Amino acid sequence: MPAELQTTKRSRRSFLFLFPLSIIAGVFSSLGVAAVRFLRPRIAQVSSDNWLDVGPVDESPRTIPLLQKIRRDHVVGWSVSEEEHQIYILPGTNQVLSAVCPHEGCEVNWETETRRFSCPCHESYFAADGSRLSGPARRGLDPLPSRIEGGRLQVQYQSFENNATERIRRT
Repeated sequence: MPAELQTTKRSRRSFLFLFPLSIIAGVFSSLGVAAVRFLRPRIAQVSSDNWLDVGPVDESPRTIPLLQKIRRDHVVGWSVSEEEHQIYILPGTNQVLSAVCPHEGCEVNWETETRRFSCPCHESYFAADGSRLSGPARRGLDPLPSRIEGGRLQVQYQSFENNATERIRRT
């Protein structure tokens, strides 16, 4: 066999060997990158102790609680999702209450005519300061830690166990 023909056969053989090998290597490297991205632990865990910005401190006189929405990141394993929660800012103060009824977790409403919070699910009622008035709820609305930083109201959102007399924080 001439040397030229042997060289052609050798280059063809090496191509037929390397081409499928490179495809297999590409598939496994893609799977490896995807596995690392999925399985690696989150480096920057989102803490529930983060202060969330509610907005500028409201200096205008109000007579009713102000309903606000806040958003925070919720981490479950490797998944991060955004949660939206409602809070009430009490008038004349920067005290913040969770809008979640401590009985079964429904969101309470402010009734202007009766000047109280009411739960539409099981008819629990709460005073304007969040204390329990009546109904199946075993405690008042949950106060949330708040502060003023740089002229803006901030809050640490926390959730508590439902249907308990004491405030037991969920982790």
